[in-house]
Amino acid sequence: MQNFNIVVTFTCLWLAVYLPPVIEGYVACFFIFSVGLLHGANDIKIIKKVYKKYNLSFYKSLLLYILIVIIGTVMFYFIPFVTLIFFILISGYHFGEQHFHDIDYKNHFIKRILFFSYGCVVIFLLLFSNNIESTNVVNQITKVELYPNFFKYGLVTTLLVFGVCLAVIWRYIKNLHLELFYLLVFFIVFKTASLIWAFAIYFVLWHALPSLMDQIRYLSKTVNRVSILDYIKSSFVYWLISVLSLFLFFEFFIGNNDLFYGFFFSFLAAITFPHVIVMTKIFKH
Repeated sequence: MQNFNIVVTFTCLWLAVYLPPVIEGYVACFFIFSVGLLHGANDIKIIKKVYKKYNLSFYKSLLLYILIVIIGTVMFYFIPFVTLIFFILISGYHFGEQHFHDIDYKNHFIKRILFFSYGCVVIFLLLFSNNIESTNVVNQITKVELYPNFFKYGLVTTLLVFGVCLAVIWRYIKNLHLELFYLLVFFIVFKTASLIWAFAIYFVLWHALPSLMDQIRYLSKTVNRVSILDYIKSSFVYWLISVLSLFLFFEFFIGNNDLFYGFFFSFLAAITFPHVIVMTKIFKH
């Protein structure tokens, strides 16, 4: 999969040179709304399996999931900047856990710091490489004007923490040189592509697809054509509801294209909070 991701990543980078910005934005949103959202659309089924011993019914699972999404949305409304920082940290942990969850290291505290630091390095690398666009999106979400070096300091800090973690557990990381090479690839992609295109490349190829494989393996014990189709069938309704809700809300309540990215990333943040909990439980099992 990593070889596939490398080839497709550079293909997407090549396309960015030729695609007009508007088309690039549409294509990026298409992949985020399809594969990206699909990788979180089966959370309810996974919750039922994970918490089977607690006898959670479908409606209780659904209510719990929606409640967490609503809490995240309310937090974004009342304390947007604090919630955004919290979202970056949680997403960083989620990205790092997905990438390094199979490391056989006994100290769970160090592993969690590794997850946080690696994922936040990727996020701050993306934001720093697209500093102007990122600052505008943050301003749309929080109405806060960031000082120019905010993302640079965030990147330097998380890089230092990640470096310390590597110094402690580098022996337990398979192909460490490849992991460092991938970070270099991310930097090239993030620096070359627009914010939305760069985010789509990482989010879909390097996060959502591996996550889908792990979820299918957890639910069906194996990954093949049958198990993939079963996953799509069981998640299709939730995926469709998510996409329609996003577009209808934007159409009737937002209606301003200049605010789209701010609203879009806020929506992703709200549904990320329960998804992170679900995936953490999967990796524990």
